Amino acid sequence: MTDTELSLQKHRTAEQRLAEKRDLTTGNIHRNIWTLAVPMILEMATLSVTQIVDTYWVGKLGSAALAAVTISMTLRWVINSLSNGLGIGGMAVVARRIGARDRAQADHATWQAILLAAFVSLVLGAVGILLAEPALRVLGADAEVLAMGVSFLRIVFGGLFTLVLVFVINSLLRGAGEAGLALAVLVLSQGLTVVLEPLLIFGWGPFPALGVDGSAWAGVLGFGAGALFQIAILLSGRARIAIHLHNLWPDLPLMWRIVKIALPSTIQMTLRSTSRLIILAIVGLYGTLAMAGFGVANRILLVALIPGFGLGNAAATLVGQNLGAVQPQRAERSAWWVTAYNASMLAAFAVVFFTFARPLVAFFDPTPEVADLGAEYLRIVAPSLILSAVGVVLARAFDGAGNTVPAMFVNLLTLWGMEAPLSYGLAQGTALGITGVWVGRALANLANGLLFAFWFRLGRWKRKEV
Repeated sequence: MTDTELSLQKHRTAEQRLAEKRDLTTGNIHRNIWTLAVPMILEMATLSVTQIVDTYWVGKLGSAALAAVTISMTLRWVINSLSNGLGIGGMAVVARRIGARDRAQADHATWQAILLAAFVSLVLGAVGILLAEPALRVLGADAEVLAMGVSFLRIVFGGLFTLVLVFVINSLLRGAGEAGLALAVLVLSQGLTVVLEPLLIFGWGPFPALGVDGSAWAGVLGFGAGALFQIAILLSGRARIAIHLHNLWPDLPLMWRIVKIALPSTIQMTLRSTSRLIILAIVGLYGTLAMAGFGVANRILLVALIPGFGLGNAAATLVGQNLGAVQPQRAERSAWWVTAYNASMLAAFAVVFFTFARPLVAFFDPTPEVADLGAEYLRIVAPSLILSAVGVVLARAFDGAGNTVPAMFVNLLTLWGMEAPLSYGLAQGTALGITGVWVGRALANLANGLLFAFWFRLGRWKRKEV
């Protein structure tokens, strides 16, 4: 045997040992859950910290600035959700092939998903720039909020491709079981954003004082650094997936397969994001201070939901890889255990939010009316987080199976069929006023968790081919 053949054999043996060490289709389910969940929760928590820091610094500019960023960020997530579903489609395909131990096809699917994400995000970024001003006007932004919001959005949408690439490639890394690398990407990206935020908002040191625009630029630059780091990882061969310079041509049939999985997920994400716009418009009827209180309270709730998103991502990877290894019962047990862990965690957060609602909101904006409205929102919505935790995990479990239709229908029913009409009806048609919006959201959360549990229990997702 030649030296070259010996070297190749050693390399294959090392790669096999590494694959066995990371095998999520065997061994203790609970150990596998937390092996994935801890870095995934930390990854999502990193995003949460950035959101809190952003709210803190922007809040220093006043309630109008906070309202402008609240409206603008909601609009950005609507546009972003149209392309972010591609990460779900790519993750499902990659997880199945890793579970089936087909590395070559996993690598091939990785590049095709990246190509799709780059194209779609550039198109949607251009659309977002064009629609920024009319969309803000429709949402009732006053002159001061409008001026800041339009400028903020044009910067964000100009750099939308950086955010989408980071989210999509991290989704692919998680599907391959590379939760640690996905965490490293977010730590770099969001760490840079946190450092740049006050420098660019207030003009500290040699930097210009950009105000709200500084927040937008910090995010774009941070995600840009994360995307470059991801490409370096995929080219280096350090991960269980890679991209190869000799195989960069588009594979239209595989792209279409990813799109078919992604489309229902994209629709359900869009339903979720656009329903938030409706809620935001209803809250806007009660003025800028109400919008500021709503924005602060939502970001506080995100602190609780972010670990759940990390656990949900763990469920998606475990379901996808175990189905690829033809172990549907193990896939189901994994998903239910992740659901139980998330519900327990959200119950603890609900107690904290209910007890300390007003001081939490006042920390970000001490304006009395803002603090009162935000605290009321937290106290009403917090208990519903327990069932919302069920929906968060099982929606991602469906995604991991490549069966993205259930999440689309459940969100259509609970968000558009319940949340929007209930929030408007209770707010405008009863004596509850704006409190009706909070009650409508809480009821929709309860229905969402129950419907996801029922549909997942039917087990049809186990037969989905990807």
